[in-house]
Amino acid sequence: MIKRLFAGLAFAGALFLTTGVVMAQHDMGGGSTSGGATGGGGTSTRSAPVRRNPIRRTTPPRTAAPARRGVTAEQYNAQGDEFFKAENYDDALEAYQKAVALKPMAGAFYHIGWIYNDRDDFDNALSALQQSVRLNPNDAVAFNELGYSYRNLKQYDQALSAYRQAISVRSDYATPYYQIGWIYNDREQFAQAVEPLRRATSLKENYPEAYQELGYSYYKLNRPQDAIAAYQQSIQLKSDSGSAYLGLGDVYYYQTKQYKEALAAYRAGVKIKDDNPTAFYNLAWCANEFNEYREAANAARQAITLQSNYPEAYAELGYAKRKLNAPNEAISAYQQAISQKPGYGVAYTGLGDTYFEMKQYDQAVTAYEQAIRISPNNARVRYNLGWSYNDQSRFNEAAAHLAEAVVLKPEYVEAHTELGFSYYKMHRLPAAVEQLRTAIRLKNDHALAHLYLGYIYIEQKNKVGAQSEYAILQRLDPDKARQLYEAAPANMRN
Repeated sequence: MIKRLFAGLAFAGALFLTTGVVMAQHDMGGGSTSGGATGGGGTSTRSAPVRRNPIRRTTPPRTAAPARRGVTAEQYNAQGDEFFKAENYDDALEAYQKAVALKPMAGAFYHIGWIYNDRDDFDNALSALQQSVRLNPNDAVAFNELGYSYRNLKQYDQALSAYRQAISVRSDYATPYYQIGWIYNDREQFAQAVEPLRRATSLKENYPEAYQELGYSYYKLNRPQDAIAAYQQSIQLKSDSGSAYLGLGDVYYYQTKQYKEALAAYRAGVKIKDDNPTAFYNLAWCANEFNEYREAANAARQAITLQSNYPEAYAELGYAKRKLNAPNEAISAYQQAISQKPGYGVAYTGLGDTYFEMKQYDQAVTAYEQAIRISPNNARVRYNLGWSYNDQSRFNEAAAHLAEAVVLKPEYVEAHTELGFSYYKMHRLPAAVEQLRTAIRLKNDHALAHLYLGYIYIEQKNKVGAQSEYAILQRLDPDKARQLYEAAPANMRN
């Protein structure tokens, strides 16, 4: 009996062999998340403009008591200033409101607006800041704060007008330039964002947020080297900026395909900013790419914790678990990916691979057939499917898939070899010889093709041919030479 053999090189490399393309065997891209990376080409790092980090109030806002007799507006304003400096914003607001009740004061209205902005009460902030700039149209800081209110109300035209007014009053004021750039980025007008952001960085040397936003503009404009430089400058100025690290990771991951550098950037980023599922997914993908399977599994789990409906992350977890020799966990992860995304070819392929490695070929065939329906041009899956059918003595079905595999990838040595085996078992000996000779022509030292060709020569009673293959196998693979020798009748052994 001829022993079935597996051309291990085709599988052990863990590569998809598709038409003219070599791809990693796990899914590439960012999945689909809101506020994070979008499928295959987004970013995990868009952040809101930096504002400040005051001590937040912990008590509800109070209604201001009536002003006391004998206390002037200026005195209330001074009280407000003292409370404001102490970051006691409740008492500051009350004092400022008493001041403006007695006398309209630009500074008091500005601080009222600032406090309301800080509370995300942008409508009340807007009303106060409009009063402030009306009373003092030369206050660039008040115009900037007014722009902040409009920006958070998504009234971008009014915000741009306020920021530009701030710049007209004070042309060396970096913050409104940064905010203008942020708005253009948010409107996806990335080319228009670049100049104000560059201006912001030139006016304020230590401005990591502006460099980060500039990196985002360059990234969206497909200027990866400029984006990398901007993100690196942001990180140099503010080493604890998780978003800048993640932005840098996105450039390496999506654009330059420098996955080792992406892995390092994502590692640093998620330690600081741990709320982005896409960043964890991308980290998992990169870790799997560099055989860091435990890290990949942990990152994929974190992505799933943050976003439960994440089939790409489940598939990446399945891949890591398969490589960690935890097939049951891999199967569970792949099945979860499929339940969330029924047409997910990568998950079906991973599921088939897991069953294939477990030698559960019936289940592998079922999964691979689904994968082929979704992605019919995957030569490696067709090869594994053909191998599985050959193992089940379903040679006609095996030959159909293997013939497709060698059309998709004519240099696919293992597929030519396996197709030769199918034809041999179907007694299509000339076709089998053609496939095996093609395999040997592509890879002269491919021992399995020589063995199968030797079997055919034995069946054809071609003693010279069989002995020639035996001599070659003695040099290439003595075990296979012994198998060929044992398969030969006595009159062909000498």
